[in-house]
Amino acid sequence: MSLYACRVMVVILIVYYSWQGHTEKVAAALAERVGGRLEKIEPVSEVGMFRKGMMAAFGMRAAIRPVQADLTGVDFLVVATPVWSQKVPPYVNEYLSQVSGASGKPFSVLVEMGGSGAEKAVAIVRKSLEAKGMRFVSSATTLESEVDAGQFGPAIERLARTIAEAPAPAA
Repeated sequence: MSLYACRVMVVILIVYYSWQGHTEKVAAALAERVGGRLEKIEPVSEVGMFRKGMMAAFGMRAAIRPVQADLTGVDFLVVATPVWSQKVPPYVNEYLSQVSGASGKPFSVLVEMGGSGAEKAVAIVRKSLEAKGMRFVSSATTLESEVDAGQFGPAIERLARTIAEAPAPAA
């Protein structure tokens, strides 16, 4: 049963990009915990890792397939992203640029990484969504090694708790 079971009809959208499956795994675990709906950010075309890293480092965007970016019917957004070059992937940047219908709505950020850069990645997502009038609630970080070992549960649990305790958006 989700943490939101006591709330009526709360729509939690968890949008994620995952290159090697780590971010997808933690996003799915969070969705199960909070009763959220998953939406995957998918690139129109893939490029090599070096180019992806450079695009991330320079804050560039890259084309993505259609994904729900209009948050009109959504009560809470979670953006789950890997960290590349201490930034977010170009596909996540593109998603953030497309978000609409978001003013006044709460959001959280879930970052998954190999080693460092979580704070910078969270700051990028925060700045983009707060500029659209959204309200930051919380963030969490998981490490690839924790995901590979199946030891990311406590981080997901803490994030789920902050989502459940967040005030509902104003009607």
